[in-house]
Amino acid sequence: MSRARVVAVFGAMQGTGVLVSRRLVLTAAHLVRSGEITIAHPHRSESVPADIEALYEEHDLAVLRTAHDVIPEVAPALGRLRFGALATYSALPHCEILGFPDIQRFGHDRRALELDQYRCTVLPVAGSIRSTLVCELDHPAAAEREDGSSPLQGLSGSPVFAGPVLLGIVTDVPRGRDHLRVEGVLTEHIMPMPGVRRSVRVEPITDFHPADRLFEEEYAQAIRARYRKTRIFGIDELGSNESTWDLDTAYLSLEAMDRGDRDPRDPFTTATPPRRIDDLLAERLRTLLRGDAGAGKTTLVWWLASHAACGTLGTELDDLNGLVPLVVPLRALRAQGLPLPGPAQLPAVAGVLADDPPPGWANRVLKAGRGFLLIDGLDEVPAAEREETRVWLSELLSLHPRTRCLATVRPLAVEEEWLGSEGFAELQLLPMRDEDISAFVAAWHRAARLDGSAPDDLDALETDLLAQFKQNEALRTLAQTPLLCAVICALHRRRGGLLPDTRWELYRATLAMLLGSRDSQRKIRSPEGIDMGFDECQELLQSIAIWQVRGAQAQLSRQDAEHQVEAAMRRLPQVRAQGSPAVVLTHLLNRSGLLQERADDEIQFIHRTFQDYLAARALVEGGCLPELIQHAHEEQWRDTVLLAVGHCRPNEVGKLIEGLIAQGDKAPDDSRRETLHILAARCLTSSVVIDDHVDSEVASRIRAVLPPRSRASVKKLAPLGPYVLPLLPELSTLTTDSTVLVVKLICAIGGSAAVPYARQYAGVPVSAARRELAENWGQFPTDAYAHAVLANMSPDSMLFVENLDQLRLVAHLPHSGTLSLIGDFSTRALVQHLSEAHFKHLILAMNDELHDLLFLKQLPWIAALSVHSGRGITDLSALEGAQLSHLDISAEDLTRQELAPIQKVSGLERLRLVYGGPGRVGHLPPAPADVSYLDITGNLPIDLSTLRDWPSLRRLQIHFKSGTVDLTPLQAITDLAVTVAGRVTIIGGEPFGDRLTVHFLGVDA
Repeated sequence: MSRARVVAVFGAMQGTGVLVSRRLVLTAAHLVRSGEITIAHPHRSESVPADIEALYEEHDLAVLRTAHDVIPEVAPALGRLRFGALATYSALPHCEILGFPDIQRFGHDRRALELDQYRCTVLPVAGSIRSTLVCELDHPAAAEREDGSSPLQGLSGSPVFAGPVLLGIVTDVPRGRDHLRVEGVLTEHIMPMPGVRRSVRVEPITDFHPADRLFEEEYAQAIRARYRKTRIFGIDELGSNESTWDLDTAYLSLEAMDRGDRDPRDPFTTATPPRRIDDLLAERLRTLLRGDAGAGKTTLVWWLASHAACGTLGTELDDLNGLVPLVVPLRALRAQGLPLPGPAQLPAVAGVLADDPPPGWANRVLKAGRGFLLIDGLDEVPAAEREETRVWLSELLSLHPRTRCLATVRPLAVEEEWLGSEGFAELQLLPMRDEDISAFVAAWHRAARLDGSAPDDLDALETDLLAQFKQNEALRTLAQTPLLCAVICALHRRRGGLLPDTRWELYRATLAMLLGSRDSQRKIRSPEGIDMGFDECQELLQSIAIWQVRGAQAQLSRQDAEHQVEAAMRRLPQVRAQGSPAVVLTHLLNRSGLLQERADDEIQFIHRTFQDYLAARALVEGGCLPELIQHAHEEQWRDTVLLAVGHCRPNEVGKLIEGLIAQGDKAPDDSRRETLHILAARCLTSSVVIDDHVDSEVASRIRAVLPPRSRASVKKLAPLGPYVLPLLPELSTLTTDSTVLVVKLICAIGGSAAVPYARQYAGVPVSAARRELAENWGQFPTDAYAHAVLANMSPDSMLFVENLDQLRLVAHLPHSGTLSLIGDFSTRALVQHLSEAHFKHLILAMNDELHDLLFLKQLPWIAALSVHSGRGITDLSALEGAQLSHLDISAEDLTRQELAPIQKVSGLERLRLVYGGPGRVGHLPPAPADVSYLDITGNLPIDLSTLRDWPSLRRLQIHFKSGTVDLTPLQAITDLAVTVAGRVTIIGGEPFGDRLTVHFLGVDA
């Protein structure tokens, strides 16, 4: 797609340019120093006017912004422009220059433009002293003209590509050497330019392999074909053509939570609230994503792989566009007995239909920082082998530290910070909110309509189901994962609006729908020559499921599946008489709707939940409760144990729970004891009939594990829900740490039942506990929590607001400390709801709606302001004349001129400037008169020399993850104290003596 980016530039003279985006053009400055500027593209019949966005005269560079899109909407997406930095002194052959030189014109008057292409070799040494890009054409372009002018006039501004990677921009064709030499500006000088810096991901270029480009195009298509479709449960009644659906129709961006990036010592930082997973992934190089069964982990992996490969992710995830997805489905590796892959094997384990890559391709992708490692199902690896998997991943990422990575796992399969030393942030997928459930229901019915032949009234069914969700809280609770929500949609459609009440009834009805009535309702008789009923199908599937659970297998080979079918057929004479195990297995794969063959010799249930449900039924029916109890401490058995409750008779439930209690009582360590006793309580809360003695025994064991010992204990206890609340210890008996953990547990449970318990802790003197209550408003009913809890907290407590319903109540609360607004709030909403408030500090986090700070003029109570993560705030003019003592602001994409209003803030004493990742240049504002404390946080090259002009500066803190800090320009400020934190190299620090403090570890920049 490199040629699609090339445009003709008309200004003082005609030249060439390259599109950074549909409206941003990079070109040579001398082309546009005078005259009107227009841009022409081969896909457009008319030219587009443009203005100068930025000039960089020193390097003859210009960025132009066009009045509207240069490329028509019907044209293919451009994707992200790849920038390369020469990382070798060896000649780099097979490069190309694309442009509109004078010699390439055609037509009767030789005035029409035509794109030309020149093969060349980049010569890194030839331009190294001048920091110039030097290329030598492989062949002479044309003879010099009689007037001495170059036949390559018009090539200025042309991009120089190594495959799809931009190495620089042509600025000159020197005389001599038969016009074989072309010179230009390197990308290192292009990257800091406004408009470009947001789009930069720099790849070190040491060599170029032409075959890579062709393979990557083929690989991207194969990834898209393999991972762009998913199975939407319950929409396969009309045949195999309708059983899979495009992820663009089915995908729903769910919410996730990460509390790990807050610094509790810093009042200007805020907890990360629940946010859409797209937003959270965009900000993290490496992520461990935890989620329950059916929560959408695998769907997310597939959606990311299919879109990243084709560069079609939206604005939030634009940084992932153009990366190469390397999918590692651990379930499949386990089933096939394959070892963990090295870099060369990564393309193969993704299971795509593509030819073998060129030798060394995967290593080159990873070394360039272009790999996107997607590891699905760490919990599918047996516990004994997970450490080996962690070491493998650690070594792979150590070799290729710029690799983006997402790994998925069940919530409790690995301990907290399991990948912390490898730089992984942890996210937890959250249950779907009411609005998510409504969106999913709409998507499910939208997908159902795509078959075009649905006989039922899907509009009426959708409306009825949404009404049932609104009226029935128990039904909403069942539908909090995409899998179960899809099951409910399918059953609601099949049953004409009638739905089961419990999780087990839901599964039973689902199996009946898929196994018992599908073919008969579709008037299909004896497919594959096999005719069997619901009970027989279930017996066969149970045989497979129990074998998988016992062997800790999520997949199995066709041979193993046939062996299990054969064993079950011995008990099913009518099925045995109809065909061989191979034929019966084929029937199950084709007709059951529960088994699927993912690849050659690779069979699995459509979701592990159904595997666990059927295995639990088989174990209970087979009298195998002791086996369940014996394995209950193993993470892969826990869902099977919980699902077994629904298959047990009342006396069997009691035996199961008592067995779990007994196992816990004799457990060799506290962690296993806690796990088993909590599992017993979860079984109890799922039971309909239970003996008083059993109830009392469970309650005593849960009291024994309260208060929670750790955050991990909180996670284990939270699924017990309201059951655990009356068992909480008295507040007066708790230590400070225990108080915080109990409050965490109350907030994790949330809902109406937890409000009175949260109220008890509203006035505790433990600030961390009060903050926890303030942060979790969204876990409780908005109005009830505000009046019962927040209104009774200390007025100087922080208050966290995430939506408009909460914002409208803020003015009625007694708080006067810090108000943190998290998410998109408009200027109008801020002024409307906060004009009567009396907070001292205002924090705005993750607000992409604001483009300026005009609200300051109408909210005079603000004495301190923190603004972070807004993608669009570039106008700081409202700071002029504002009275603020503290200012904390994201500055990574702001120029010195755009930061200038900071200089005119009245009374500003403390300033914190936060910058983003490498590949950009950070600017400091002109000297504010009163700032005595400056905190610079980030990882950008920043020139500190201008700080000599800051008259009141006495303390400087620098938090960098890595890089070099040059303090030499500041040595003359004899009363300046400096603190530097990070894995950095410090230059010029000796004269500061004890005024310089350095922290090399624990960097949280």
